[in-house]
Amino acid sequence: MRNFYYLILILFSFQIVYAQNHLLTKEEIDKQYEEVINPTTEKDIKKIDVLINASKNINYKEGIGKGNLKMLYFYYNLSDYKKMLEIIWQTETLELKNNEQLSSLFIFKSYANGALGIQKEEFQNIKAALKYAKKIEEPDRRHFRTSIVYNRFSAYYDYKMPDSLIYYLKKELEELEKINDSDPENRKKKYYDIALSNINIGNFYLGVAQPQRLDLAEPYYMKVYNYRTTQPDIFEYHDMPILCGVGRFYMEKGEYEKSIKIANEVLQREKRKKNPTYRYFAYVLLDESYGGLNNPVEQVKYTKLHAALTDSLNKAAKQEVNQQFGKLVTNVEAKKEKEYSSNLKMILTGSGCFILILSLTTWFFWQRKNKNIQKKYEAIISKIKSEPQISENDEEIIENDESKATTGINDDTFKSLLVKLDKFEKSKLYLKNDISRPWLTSHLNTNTKYLFEVIKNYKGKNFTDYINGLRIEYITRKLVEDPIYREYKNEYLAEECGFNSRQVFITAFKKETGFTPSYFIDNLKSDAS
Repeated sequence: MRNFYYLILILFSFQIVYAQNHLLTKEEIDKQYEEVINPTTEKDIKKIDVLINASKNINYKEGIGKGNLKMLYFYYNLSDYKKMLEIIWQTETLELKNNEQLSSLFIFKSYANGALGIQKEEFQNIKAALKYAKKIEEPDRRHFRTSIVYNRFSAYYDYKMPDSLIYYLKKELEELEKINDSDPENRKKKYYDIALSNINIGNFYLGVAQPQRLDLAEPYYMKVYNYRTTQPDIFEYHDMPILCGVGRFYMEKGEYEKSIKIANEVLQREKRKKNPTYRYFAYVLLDESYGGLNNPVEQVKYTKLHAALTDSLNKAAKQEVNQQFGKLVTNVEAKKEKEYSSNLKMILTGSGCFILILSLTTWFFWQRKNKNIQKKYEAIISKIKSEPQISENDEEIIENDESKATTGINDDTFKSLLVKLDKFEKSKLYLKNDISRPWLTSHLNTNTKYLFEVIKNYKGKNFTDYINGLRIEYITRKLVEDPIYREYKNEYLAEECGFNSRQVFITAFKKETGFTPSYFIDNLKSDAS
């Protein structure tokens, strides 16, 4: 037995000596990095970690930097911005000389700072990324990296600054078109990204430009639509966004038969590719196109289909967000505020570089959605300005015979409870962050059943939504009437109106108003300027 242990010790020692005498070379490290282009799993991360350590063993700074950039890609997809900043700081201490790596590093840094709301730093990071991209000596790599930075600028400006958005989208396309496509790999990468760039520019003129410019959108859509014959491999890869964009273009142009034909092709392809987002888009396209042709039978059919699919997608999105939240609960503070409908905001290309693909649903229906949100915003402002804040001493008793009839509570009890609820609302006790149903029941000297019935039938809400609604109404009035509140962070606003959590506050605010606190505050500031 003793000899056996000696043998194990000798073998273990041999492995250590072997490993120390067989350090990976730079070439071997680079080759193994090529096997993990875009890390998405813990297994990928473990492999990258091994390669980073191997690079450290031979003082290969570029190898460490390469590994750190791949780590940043991974943690960006997890929205773990604190971890990203930690890796960025480690990478900056390496004092890298590789301009391509430095440009990538600042792109990642811009995303992290942008997600954390540090816009000034975000902009400076993008400028630094452009500076290093332009220093790359090899022309094709320089053009490709520069196109990525211009794309990042367009994402930074987005639809709020349309002139800057279209400027950088076109700058991106210019850089991509300069890439030499004699090399097969270069050609694939070039036209892969040119297709996306053309779609984005077409989408801009279709859904963001005011007024809408169908004449300017058409050449960009037709160029990628013609990829069916000129670049069939690229068309097959990007078929869904291309078809959806062109279909929407024909619908806006009034060529409904063409848009219907393309929408049906999307549905056929979706059966194979299994992407319900594109199925939803095709249903909406068919709905609007048949409406344009005054065909109510078909229009109703597709209205029902996209409405049913919307419910299904919302449910699936909520479940996915909840699952991710459970996995990343320790990183909640580092996450940017997210909305369920924004999960297609940005897609990462196969090369690991960031290419902005504005979500088709958000992009094509941006104007309609924005108008609806703006109407809700204006309605809230109008209501606040037309209805003076009621003090605790004011008397206001509202009769509602229909509500009384459905509660099963006698008139005296019903009226008494309404008076008590009215006084409760005027007292602003709903701002207490520890308010609960038992507390309110006791405070109003009633029972849980009566309280539930009156709130449900008279207020039209459950207890939680009722309390949250009062809190949101309070804070929206504060934001409208007192400009200093517009300078406060969401954490403070949440605490001010009785919420214990910033995220719960944001969710309740959006549920009650239809938009986020940030949207409301930005519009108030814009109106005041």
